[in-house]
Amino acid sequence: MKLDDKQNGLGHEPPKYLNEEFFKAALEDGLRDMRVDIKKIIFAESSGGGGENYCSKIYRAKALYRSSKRQLDEELAMIVKSIAITPATQFLEELAVYLREKIFYFDVLGKLEILIGDGSKFGAKCLYTTREPIQTIVFDDLTQYGYKLASRQRGLNEEHCVVILRKLGKFHASSMVLAEKQILNQNQKWVKLEPSVREHFTTGMLDENYIRTNERFINFMTLQCRTLANMVAKWTGYELLAEKLHHHCDNIKENLVTTGRTLPGEITVLNHGDLWVNNFMYKYDDEQPTKPIDAIFVDFQNSFFGSPGCDINFFLNSSVQLDVLIHRREFLIQTYYESLRDSLERMHSSFVPSYKDIQKEIRARELYGFFSSYAFLPMVTMMKEDSFDISIEALTDETFAKKKVELMFSSNPRTTETLRYALRRFDDLGIFD
Repeated sequence: MKLDDKQNGLGHEPPKYLNEEFFKAALEDGLRDMRVDIKKIIFAESSGGGGENYCSKIYRAKALYRSSKRQLDEELAMIVKSIAITPATQFLEELAVYLREKIFYFDVLGKLEILIGDGSKFGAKCLYTTREPIQTIVFDDLTQYGYKLASRQRGLNEEHCVVILRKLGKFHASSMVLAEKQILNQNQKWVKLEPSVREHFTTGMLDENYIRTNERFINFMTLQCRTLANMVAKWTGYELLAEKLHHHCDNIKENLVTTGRTLPGEITVLNHGDLWVNNFMYKYDDEQPTKPIDAIFVDFQNSFFGSPGCDINFFLNSSVQLDVLIHRREFLIQTYYESLRDSLERMHSSFVPSYKDIQKEIRARELYGFFSSYAFLPMVTMMKEDSFDISIEALTDETFAKKKVELMFSSNPRTTETLRYALRRFDDLGIFD
């Protein structure tokens, strides 16, 4: 394999395991080819790290290769996602994020896309996975097909929200049909799915055992919630609300367990589980480059079967511009519901929830929205110059973490403006009582 240093956009040498043998295996697996000859690998700077991706190392690479099938010189852009398990990232192993994401891409994604039946794509193609020397997954790079990230600092306008919520409605709908354990095979006969598919997606990031046993997680959640409460205490007219927030912090472990716990009789869908603006990418109209026409999800390591209210509240409170949140919230929920309903009807689902059913699910999971607003919104909206040095490892330093969390809440005016509105709304709904 040749690597031209002048074309190496990393600015430093790539890890030793990302060598010719690695990419040969990735392409042979991903392309289902007996033999692939690697001509050259060109690395590019990824958008991961520096406030864009906290839990993994992301590398972008373009392979120039020749396959035995086609006997042509071709190229493919790839995303390499590696998760090194260190004391700081041990929680990722406890949450089985690598295994969960691998199972999703190989055992679930294709079935969902077959079920929806209209050509919709929910995720990138997964080419290869390995645990050696560290947990690594290789994906097709969506940027080569014109997909881009939206701005996490600005948040999403109505047009962007509509596109992603329509796709989310389809995703949830196809997962509901999948959960019925039926799929149409090539002979047009209905056959049972293996029961193990759902068993791998029982809990997301708010797994009860994880919350009760991981003190590092609880300490960081407490730091974020307490920082919020201290900030709110300085706002005129918010003094009582600040007291409620402090009380919530005092009982943070039980409150997080309650936030993530399954509720009796709830509607069940496969939640993406981490639905903020960097975890989906948009494609834009050729003639109107600011008009989104499609969206594809990335990062399924926290996916779980649970109420659709979890994904919706997490998204609304982490990724949406304030004016849209204030004036178009109901419209956005209706947009999601219409996509969910139409998709279920088209797939002849045995159960199609009413709009009131979905409103009930969202209302029952408002606490999930509050979790998103203090644990994710401040980090999501941070200006790049303030977030460039944040990583899971760096946040294990208590002094650094305290300084950065305080900066999270002040870095971007959008954060405090959104929280002023959202906290009043949560209080009016009585979620702190």
